[in-house]
Amino acid sequence: MRLRTAGRMMRGGAGPVAALFSSVAAVSLLATASPIGAQETGSLARLIAAAPDGTVRFHYPAREGICGDGHGINIHRETDDVDGRRCEDGPVWVEIEKSGSRVTDLDMWVGRTRSSRDDPRTDLGATDARQAADYLLGLARGGAADLGDEAVGAAALADVEVWPELLEMARDAKLDTGTRESAIFWLAQQAGDRATEDLEAIVREDGDSEVRQAALFGLSQLPEGAGFDSLVKVVRENDDPELVQVSLFWLGQTGDPRAISLFEEILARP
Repeated sequence: MRLRTAGRMMRGGAGPVAALFSSVAAVSLLATASPIGAQETGSLARLIAAAPDGTVRFHYPAREGICGDGHGINIHRETDDVDGRRCEDGPVWVEIEKSGSRVTDLDMWVGRTRSSRDDPRTDLGATDARQAADYLLGLARGGAADLGDEAVGAAALADVEVWPELLEMARDAKLDTGTRESAIFWLAQQAGDRATEDLEAIVREDGDSEVRQAALFGLSQLPEGAGFDSLVKVVRENDDPELVQVSLFWLGQTGDPRAISLFEEILARP
């Protein structure tokens, strides 16, 4: 899965393994494609837990501006194509691999459907965006590092507000670093300039250097240059040379004339 944002193409990683309760259920019930939100059999998590081992697929509405071609994802709808292929509006599709009570893999895409990697599979059909986001965020919180970032990204694409949960995850030092970095990235995409103060606090206070650097990237992604002054403040006031270097890099990527003036000022210092 690839993400296109701010004119760049980014490759998403894989994210956390979650422990799910396994149970026995009628496969005929799970094979129906009716929306999960309308079913009376319980939550998405219970339906997935009850599914047989193998691939489980579901889909849900995407946020406005999200499109894809079945592989790459454009999160700001800057163009009508991804790598030369037509960029289609949602839904968001998620496939997980499960073995017993464990989720072992997660894949997501937007736009047209595509063949499952492994047959037979359980197709749960359309589900409510809120249920999907809650399930995926729970997966990210409860699992190991290799599924967390992907689960967070899939939740962030849902047509519901999840930035408060993303902020909570970004601040949670007990979570895996990769999961926190993913939460910070999507927080910047969703919360916009409302996230400035929180990202600044992470840069100042967090004990994980990689998370602090991810917060600097998040500041660089805020719309309309909302994080520019915060990055300049790090350059002028922060004592960590690595954070200063990262801030200078992202300032250089903005193309803002004020960044050029800052570079000239730094180079002119004795």
